[in-house]
Amino acid sequence: MKVSLLFFLVFISALYTSAQNYTDYLGAGHTIGITVTTGHTQNANNRGDKLVDGFPITDAALLADASRFLAQATLGYDYNMIEMAAAMGYEAWLDEQFALPRNAILDQMVEVATNGNGFDGPVFELDASMDQFRYAWWDNHMKNPDMLRHKMNYVLSQIFVVSAFGSDLFEDIGDFSSVYYDVLGQNTFGNFRTLLSEVSLNPMMGIYLSHLNNPRSDPANNIHPDENYAREVMQLFSIGLYELNPDGSRRLDANGNVIPTYNNEDIREFAKIFTGFGDGGRMGEWGGFGTGSLRESGRAPMIMYEEHHEPGQKFLLNGQVVPAGQTGMQDFNAAMDNLFNHPNVGPFIGKALIQFLVSSNPSPAYIERVSRTFDANCNGVRGDMKAVIKAILLDPEARSCNALANPTGGMLREPIVRYTNFLKAFQFRANPYFEVFLGRWYEATGQIPLFASTVFNFFQPNFQPNGPIANQNLVAPVFQIHNSSTSIGFVNQTDDWTLKEEALRTDSQVAMDLSAEMALANTPAALVDRLSLLLAAGQISPASKSIIVNALNQLNGPADRVNMAIYLILISPDYAILK
Repeated sequence: MKVSLLFFLVFISALYTSAQNYTDYLGAGHTIGITVTTGHTQNANNRGDKLVDGFPITDAALLADASRFLAQATLGYDYNMIEMAAAMGYEAWLDEQFALPRNAILDQMVEVATNGNGFDGPVFELDASMDQFRYAWWDNHMKNPDMLRHKMNYVLSQIFVVSAFGSDLFEDIGDFSSVYYDVLGQNTFGNFRTLLSEVSLNPMMGIYLSHLNNPRSDPANNIHPDENYAREVMQLFSIGLYELNPDGSRRLDANGNVIPTYNNEDIREFAKIFTGFGDGGRMGEWGGFGTGSLRESGRAPMIMYEEHHEPGQKFLLNGQVVPAGQTGMQDFNAAMDNLFNHPNVGPFIGKALIQFLVSSNPSPAYIERVSRTFDANCNGVRGDMKAVIKAILLDPEARSCNALANPTGGMLREPIVRYTNFLKAFQFRANPYFEVFLGRWYEATGQIPLFASTVFNFFQPNFQPNGPIANQNLVAPVFQIHNSSTSIGFVNQTDDWTLKEEALRTDSQVAMDLSAEMALANTPAALVDRLSLLLAAGQISPASKSIIVNALNQLNGPADRVNMAIYLILISPDYAILK
């Protein structure tokens, strides 16, 4: 069973470039000139009573489009959420998500650490390690309604990368990871300028990219400012390596050569900016941590120690000069403004977000529309993250039916996103907390939050797998961690979730709601249709549906049929590739 299905996943998904064809219909992607509203609210809780542009929300095409939107905007959703998004309209759904209160990962981590995770017995707050952060991360996703924020936090954590990989400090003290994730959460819907600044001042980032306790120059003792963060804040967090046009293409000089955004001298000048930052914990100190505790150091932003900050002028990008005589924080803010206002930020960050949310190969026109929104929202404000998120998720290239038929569109879903989508679809519940052995998951699939092996994330945005994708000069970033080992690991993990004896556990600790699926167990075609809508945005092809239905017809028990149907859809290329 596993060998044949593994071949089905590894070979077909690696070469999967075709798309399911749909006939044209109103309201499922053609949004230009159409206002989506709820027709009436009488008996609104009864399925089929809500209307969108005169169509009942039970219309399969409309629900499939809503499922596809939620697959881009969240880390998972259930059937009721699909109906809600279809009835509300996508912009209204986004506005509602923007307004939801933030749930702090740190608070949940402390709760988990204080009360115990329900499996190993109670632990104390001082023992809150990376494991407790991971429990809190899962618990936050499964229990809280701010689904868009959780998706964006996860995406941003792969752009502004920090990692506990190889760090005993971060593994032992989960506060560092929790606070860093909360910094992302606090600024996900704010302004990019503030996000860049707060990421730069975070102690986990300061340790990870070594600008915590970064000293001023001392030539006599051969001491020079560390250049690590100065390099990465430009290359990875803001402007990239080469000057860009608004559509993301590289600018060329008069000789047709690409134009670097910075050089080694620029790195040295920015390195001077990032000197003098030390521990900001209770009674912080320069050169080490404060007399409070490592936990407090992990929770407080770094602070400037003026006597250790490089004095004098600094020469930044585009001819900007930071004058001598300023405070260290004035120098820092000048550098943040210099990067934030660079014309590369819109296309560089905009394309990165599109690649995580919608498509690995967005068109230049799509990138430019998002870039222009970054440059100025409807009120002329630069860096408005809400406006950028809307521009990405509501763009015609994301919403049009044409995207489904575009052989170069879409993306391979990240393995952890495939898992969270599965759990959310069936309203997975755990009491008191969701324990998941993420160490084993990492070994199986190569991905867990805040655990990339390098600052370049689990995969790079321009990765090209050999074969048809590279031959067409396309990219497929997530395929960098989709290989013979991780593809087997994903199939085996899926087998554990769905086909083992405990797959349908309904005890007090773990439960999933499969009642709607069990009701369809005796009609395999209808069961597959529902699971296609719920898990794969209605994109299970007729060929895959036929294979799955034939497999289900060979089984007798309702639970066996439901588990097998879920299993086969989760390992199908139609689910792996989100168009």
